[in-house]
Amino acid sequence: MMKHNRQENDVTIALTDENRDSMPEPKNLLEGMQTILEYAENSGLSDTYFNNVKIPMDYLSRRLNLTPVQVTLLAVLMEFGYQRSVSLGQLSRYLGTSNLDLLSRSGDLSTLQTRRFIFEIKCIRDKGYTISEDVYNAFRHNEVYSYKIPSLHNDDELVEHLDRMLSILDNRDSDYNPSFFDNDLRDLLFANSHIRLARTLLSVLKKCSENEFRVVVLMSMLWIRDDEVDIEGHRFCIVIKNQLEVQQMISKLQNNAYFLVKKKIVMISNTEGILSRNVFALTPNFRKSLTPDRMTSTGIDEELQSRLTRCTDIVPKSLFYNTETVEEVDRLQHLLNPEQMNGILARLKEKGLRGGFTCLLYGGPGTGKTETVLQLAKGSGRDIFQIDISNLRSKWYGESERLVKGVFDDYRHLVKKSKVAPIMLFNEADAIFTRRMNNAQRTVDKSENALQNIILQEMETLDGILIATTNLQDNLDNAFERRFLYKLHLDKPSADVKARIWKSMLPDLTEAEALSLASQFDFSGGQIENVVRKRFIDEVLTGEKINIEALQTLCRNEQLGDKKKQKIGYMHYAG
Repeated sequence: MMKHNRQENDVTIALTDENRDSMPEPKNLLEGMQTILEYAENSGLSDTYFNNVKIPMDYLSRRLNLTPVQVTLLAVLMEFGYQRSVSLGQLSRYLGTSNLDLLSRSGDLSTLQTRRFIFEIKCIRDKGYTISEDVYNAFRHNEVYSYKIPSLHNDDELVEHLDRMLSILDNRDSDYNPSFFDNDLRDLLFANSHIRLARTLLSVLKKCSENEFRVVVLMSMLWIRDDEVDIEGHRFCIVIKNQLEVQQMISKLQNNAYFLVKKKIVMISNTEGILSRNVFALTPNFRKSLTPDRMTSTGIDEELQSRLTRCTDIVPKSLFYNTETVEEVDRLQHLLNPEQMNGILARLKEKGLRGGFTCLLYGGPGTGKTETVLQLAKGSGRDIFQIDISNLRSKWYGESERLVKGVFDDYRHLVKKSKVAPIMLFNEADAIFTRRMNNAQRTVDKSENALQNIILQEMETLDGILIATTNLQDNLDNAFERRFLYKLHLDKPSADVKARIWKSMLPDLTEAEALSLASQFDFSGGQIENVVRKRFIDEVLTGEKINIEALQTLCRNEQLGDKKKQKIGYMHYAG
């Protein structure tokens, strides 16, 4: 517990007006803070306390541009926060206030953090605060501390600054606390987001913990500065000072428990085909984003190949379509056959026509659009290069356009390296294949139009196979419709087709039962699959076979029409 020696009693003694008014103005900041500290103990931040220290408080508030409460909190934290953290509980005990009262003043603590007088540190049971050496040095020289964020101009300047920050953090004799590093790094990157490297690192910062991000910055700098790819886990101690946390980081990376691994930013090192469990590397794709002009073709190949869905991994399924759709799907399957496709493309080039193959599958949810693409790929022996559309949107000006252009560049590289061209799949393409704005004035609208124009141009010059799916075909720009060579509508199945779907998924149904379910419920194939899954779940839970009446109840629950009468959750049936 904090303890401060005072000659006065623990309860602050109220000064007479004459004595208070005769209290001299402090000669400097440190003298003023010392006076505040003496009277703050057990003061409860009462009106009497503030009246007692009016003269030094006015001086400090004026010079520091802080409120009396903020000055008081800063004085206590400066006394006890040198090279260690002070918790909210310790603060409240010293000041003689309740924890709730101090919590109500969180805005004052936030102001001190914003001004960079104090830094928040995560403690096991409580929130803690500490102060950097720079603040103490400023007060020693009777100066008001003011943190200035460096304004940088390019990647090289940012790398130099990050290198310096990491060197200070790695210095065992330095008081540069990791929490200071986190705050300085965050401010530096946001203030310089016009720099490409800063934007790349910011895209990671928003989604991971402080320790994860420190590791990313460390590995990024080792790659940028020294061409180091494989980093032994024990080197994380450069940025993570707690050895237990270092071991936890290594363990979670090994077990794919971190965002960094799931989003393919960091991977377990694979040297000459041998996994090194305690050695890690930035993925080739992330290294490429850090240094686009320095990435080796081998690294790019490894990364792109890892993003393919192999046709051999696709599970074959029987799909059922309405009669008019079967012929169209069969035609697509025939066209995608490699020998057939190569012959067609050769003939098109002879005629001076575009050779890219583009196809749009549209229709309501659950009609089998995505599964159709998978089975077309399986049947033609083509891998799938599926585009994660959520990763193509960025708030940074010009970044979305760069990402989309990069996706098509990656696909071109894959086509060149593949014996059989993979399928480039945009699932739910309406999220990015949108209508262009007429007479766009706002920057965001101009940027959106530029993005659409890039996609349209890439589709025009495509040398490969692009398939897109959408539930919202009306949202597509007319120019996109023209770019799709084939457009296939997948409608809800007819009653006869639905009966076949029921029978394929539940072979124990009689023909009459399957037809009855198909006639009663206007379901898509996806909805039928939902009902079937729930039936098997209920059978596992109850240990009893679900009869046709219970199956019909499940179908009614699948409908969203009469919400008030439906219950959410599992239902138990009598046999």
